[in-house]
Amino acid sequence: MSTSPRFHPGDGRPRYVGPAVIVLPDGREAAVTASLVLRFDPSRDDNRESDRDSTWAGSVTLLDEAADVDLFDADPGILRLPNGRESEFMATGGRRESGGSGLGPAPFVDA
Repeated sequence: MSTSPRFHPGDGRPRYVGPAVIVLPDGREAAVTASLVLRFDPSRDDNRESDRDSTWAGSVTLLDEAADVDLFDADPGILRLPNGRESEFMATGGRRESGGSGLGPAPFVDA
């Protein structure tokens, strides 16, 4: 068992914290702040190779609390970063703040 806390900032995992947009299945878009991390742990030797760019998760928070958007409707949705990179994203709960996980390559990791 690892002694460092999961998602610890000093664990060497690629991260993204900043603005993003969630595109809901019906085409609506919602501006969010995202805090995302690649779950692949470079210090472990038991990761699957496929985890290197596709096992990511984190949280998103609506910027406009008055927006008529329920983040849980991103089932799945698209998470788009300011640089235009995007990936499928599954919200895991919450109307204004939601946890979530990626369904493809992490948009914040260079391939």
